[in-house]
Amino acid sequence: VRWLAIHGLAVPTVFFLGSISAMQFIQR
Repeated sequence: VRWLAIHGLAVPTVFFLGSISAMQFIQR
């Protein structure tokens, strides 16, 4: 159960951080 909760929160977080870093990299 904990693993499912961790992945359920970690995956969107990593995707969100990745999208932000990608946007900043493209803007530069």
